[in-house]
Amino acid sequence: MSDITRLTDKITADAEKKYQLQIKEAQKESENQENLKRAQLEKELNERLAFYEKEKRAAMYLEISDVHIQSRNKVLAAKQSVLDELFSEALTRLNTMDQAAFYTFIAKGLANARLTGEVELLLGEKSRHFVDEEFLTKLQASVPEVQLKLVNKTIPRKGGFLLRQEAIELNFTFDALLEANKEELSNTLLQLIFEQ
Repeated sequence: MSDITRLTDKITADAEKKYQLQIKEAQKESENQENLKRAQLEKELNERLAFYEKEKRAAMYLEISDVHIQSRNKVLAAKQSVLDELFSEALTRLNTMDQAAFYTFIAKGLANARLTGEVELLLGEKSRHFVDEEFLTKLQASVPEVQLKLVNKTIPRKGGFLLRQEAIELNFTFDALLEANKEELSNTLLQLIFEQ
């Protein structure tokens, strides 16, 4: 019986060893699975954190960009307001020049136009009061190659004048002159005002 007991003990010991080995392997496998799962979850967490960080940074840059654009728009609006005020003041000053200055203005306009023959002179409503017979006689004497003909009607709500000769019309109204030079004058004025 002792052989049977030994055989039984050996089988039991072998079974116990096998059982312990399987438990260790199962625990090792469980730990491996747990470590893999933990590594996978940590990787996902890091990827999500990186994604959210990137999204947050992009949103922050958009907000900064919006603030920058709003700031730039306010600066541009302020500059445009200053320019509009300056051009309005310039137009007011042009419309209130004295007769001598207006004479010089027309004489230079005629000289620059380089017209000959009969030329119609059409005055702006705001400048009409400067021109009388003496004014026209003096003007005509300064440009003998031109025969000036004063048109009876005026350009409504404008200062300055128009020169007409057949199909040619030269616009020397103050509004038109300021508008024609607005871009160049704007750049020069902005440099003078805002770079000092």
